[in-house]
Amino acid sequence: MSRREILLSGNITKSIIKMALPLMGIAFIQMTYTLVDLIWLGRLSTEAVAAVGSCGFFVWAAQAITLITKTGMSVGLSHAYGRGDESEIKSVVVSGFQVTLSLWLVTTLIYLTFKESLYGYFKLEKVVESLALEYHTVISFGLIFTFLIPFFSSIFYSQGNSSTPFKVSLISLVFNIVADPIFIFGFGPIRPMGMKGAALATIMAQIIGVIIYIFIGIKYGEIYTKLNFFEKINKKFILQTLKLGIPVSIQSLFHSLIGIKLNQYIAIFGSVGVATYAIGSQIESISWMSAEGFATAFSSFFGQNYGAKNFDRLEEAKKVCLKLIISLGLFASAVMIFGSKHLFKLFTPNDLEVISEGGNYLMILGITATLLAMEIGVSGMLNGLGLTKYPAINGVVLNAARIPMAYFLMKPLAISGIWWTMSLSGAFKGIVILLIFIYIEKKTNGFRINMEKFQG
Repeated sequence: MSRREILLSGNITKSIIKMALPLMGIAFIQMTYTLVDLIWLGRLSTEAVAAVGSCGFFVWAAQAITLITKTGMSVGLSHAYGRGDESEIKSVVVSGFQVTLSLWLVTTLIYLTFKESLYGYFKLEKVVESLALEYHTVISFGLIFTFLIPFFSSIFYSQGNSSTPFKVSLISLVFNIVADPIFIFGFGPIRPMGMKGAALATIMAQIIGVIIYIFIGIKYGEIYTKLNFFEKINKKFILQTLKLGIPVSIQSLFHSLIGIKLNQYIAIFGSVGVATYAIGSQIESISWMSAEGFATAFSSFFGQNYGAKNFDRLEEAKKVCLKLIISLGLFASAVMIFGSKHLFKLFTPNDLEVISEGGNYLMILGITATLLAMEIGVSGMLNGLGLTKYPAINGVVLNAARIPMAYFLMKPLAISGIWWTMSLSGAFKGIVILLIFIYIEKKTNGFRINMEKFQG
């Protein structure tokens, strides 16, 4: 059985888990990139941790923009693979690259031209802002690699091949782990670079990932080595990529922007609050990044089988996916609740205030971690069906509700009011998206009829 056919036949649970496990690994690897930075920068100062946390919002925003091509290509390619349409596969890949290149150029120009204004909005302490700008500048110059990694990986995901992206990510992570302390603190002829060193290690790890993808493509004759990416623009597939990808990107980008506003609220409570969120949000991503690994597998599975019109298989897959995502959410919840303070001690072992507040943060977010995982997993299923706008609408509306909610709750509850806002809004998103899925499934007779009405 070829990699392309692995999702179209055979045991559903095994097929999904086989694809999802490497994707979970990739999710943890992505989380580890920032965690490694935080661990080493925590040895420099709390201000350094707060700075990389602030910059993290703009890294997140850039990654949100990459979702336009990552999602648009993945869904378009999975449908094409399900139908066995080789011509469409080639057109989707070429169009995806052209969109990727355009988005990278615009994002880089904005990040470098307006960097002082972007960080001025946070109203950070001067030392924190200075450190954040150092990190931001280096990351901005390397954004081309941040954009290319999702482009390559989406080609493999749509085929049901998650092991190749996992191996590439693992190699990149190993380099990042080794390079981080060397570039931050210096070693031998390499002088200490502090914040710039942490950013440089991350960019160099991404460069290595891109080089490996190119090598694999040439060695094994992958489709992206056989195409002319600068051929005439195909409006049909450019628009298809944008139509499928923009809702997901807007959802993530809007989430990032809401995060910026919340970070402004958090900054009111000083560097302890900012450092707590910088570290806590990374630990909390045990839940949502792992769920996103499964969601990518769900999306590819639903996309291929929808393209192949395997509707009975989709019905069975829905039950399997829900069981898997609930189990994952419960596990993440247990880790966050019972390991709260112990996890924070890894990052700021000498800052008792951050450890105490961090334990509070993880306890509150851990309570609703299962419903947050539900939102991400069900969104993956809907995305695979080409119904990307519904998870986006759900996410945008309920994320927007965080601003007034946090404003009112932090008055009686102080910074805990912000943590409760994040927790409760995540729970609502999980409940609402499941109801949307059930409604569409019922109205389309298991996605067999009238899908154009909901995809339009």
